[in-house]
Amino acid sequence: MKDRTYPRRGLHGELVHDIGLRIVRGELPPGSSIAAEIDTTADVSRTVVREAIKVLAAKGLVVARPKTGTQVRERRYWNLIDPDVLAWRLEAEPGDELFVHVFELRRLLEPAAAALAATRASEAEVEQLAAAYAQMQATVSDDPDAYIAADLHFHTIVLEACHNELLAHLASTLRAVFRASFARTHGGAVKTLPMHGAVLDAIQSGDSAKAEAAMRALIDLSATLLDEAAQATAV
Repeated sequence: MKDRTYPRRGLHGELVHDIGLRIVRGELPPGSSIAAEIDTTADVSRTVVREAIKVLAAKGLVVARPKTGTQVRERRYWNLIDPDVLAWRLEAEPGDELFVHVFELRRLLEPAAAALAATRASEAEVEQLAAAYAQMQATVSDDPDAYIAADLHFHTIVLEACHNELLAHLASTLRAVFRASFARTHGGAVKTLPMHGAVLDAIQSGDSAKAEAAMRALIDLSATLLDEAAQATAV
């Protein structure tokens, strides 16, 4: 499953990306005129500008008003779980606060999802989960990129195995930020690998209580590793 971010091909995509990223970075504060910024970019047609503004408005980043034109909106109006907004926040080199929020969301979501997966996962999904775990085992020591990809696949399968279309949609939406989160805590992969195994074992055995507890323990350890990495960076 690919990340559902807005394509950057062509002037339209580039304009959306450029303005969106500058808004998220804070370079264009609330109340800034978008028209003034577009005037300084490469030549683009009115149609391209109009369509780019529609995309940014749909994400809650800008609003078009009579007489005052199109302006940047306050952060509280942004669609913070929009795939593009999340991707721009990551590209803007966020602080640890974003990842703290990610772990809070994971604590609320993934243990319950693991419990559901233990009772709803198909045989094929359990096999896919086992294959993702085997890939993690094979790459944990010498291939960080492959390990992170397998780790992401593991957690995605758990959410999809709930057979709840809203959870599956959320998994797709959060892929980019989950990947970045896993990259930040990869230094502790050797510690978290056995806990992934515990989640797998519980789902394979159909034990929802153990699956929930194992996933919660995994997320708690990952959050601790993130704290340790942040403290080490601060020193």
